[in-house]
Amino acid sequence: MTKSKSEDLGKRKGAQPAAWIEVHGSDERLGAVAPKLVQAAMRAMELVKRIDELDEELKGLKAELAEGVGAGRSLVVPGGCRVSVAKTTSVGIKDADKLRELLGSRFGDLVSESVSYKPSEALIEMSADGDDPMAPAYRALLTVRSGTTVRIMAEK
Repeated sequence: MTKSKSEDLGKRKGAQPAAWIEVHGSDERLGAVAPKLVQAAMRAMELVKRIDELDEELKGLKAELAEGVGAGRSLVVPGGCRVSVAKTTSVGIKDADKLRELLGSRFGDLVSESVSYKPSEALIEMSADGDDPMAPAYRALLTVRSGTTVRIMAEK
């Protein structure tokens, strides 16, 4: 069995890989791809790989900075950069139907309705109220997400 010339070229070092254009939703392939387009695709892929690697490196540095600087603080390097670290928290609703049953007619007052449900500050306070016997039930139906934001910008 012999290889076609294009298969052979695609495997040679420094050679242009065989390429085609696929038509979405069908098995159709268009075979005449301009070498310039293939080169652009390969350069773009190299950039994507580098960006992914740099993104991983940046995540590690941001984690190190967040831990070292601390939330609610900024590291300032005059003439270099400013690194601001902030803690973020959001509270969501796990099961709106159960919460609606628990709150009854107060549901509309305590929950903002849109495509998703968002608890009001009053409901969040009620779920944290140690004197409210329903607080554990409210808490069981809410989710709390926390995160850290590290912003890096040039410093003048």
